[in-house]
This record gives sequence, C-alpha cells and structure tokens, in this order.
Amino acid sequence: MTADRKFSGWRIMDGAGGGYIAYRAVLVPGHSGLSNVRCGATMKELFEHLEQEVRRQEQLSPADESPERAA
Repeated sequence: MTADRKFSGWRIMDGAGGGYIAYRAVLVPGHSGLSNVRCGATMKELFEHLEQEVRRQEQLSPADESPERAA
C-alpha cells in the first residue's frame, strides 16, 4: 500500500503483530535527524507520526541548504 500524496515517498504495510508500519522508499542517512521507519497502532496514529516527520523534514531542509552547511 502507498501513502496518500501528503506522504509521498513513504510505503505503508501492516505490522506483523498488528498496527501499521511506514518506511521511506528512499532512505535518508542516519545522521540526518529524520526517520526511515515510523509505526502506529492505528492508521490515524501512523498518519500523525508521518505528519510529525514531514514537519521535522521541513524544519531541517532550509538549514541543509544554508551556505554555512555547504562550507
């Protein structure tokens, strides 16, 4: 199953013990401050976790493009 357009880049599957697991189609480096996997007991909870991840990514993106980071 794929996530809706809001969470493009994420794939969602049923968890083996219940709940749901989302994983990035293209992994990010461990030092990026972002997650490659998010879980939730319900789809609603998983989407809340993915929304947190999207906000975190938006906060980190401008800093990654700053001239100080490029040096």
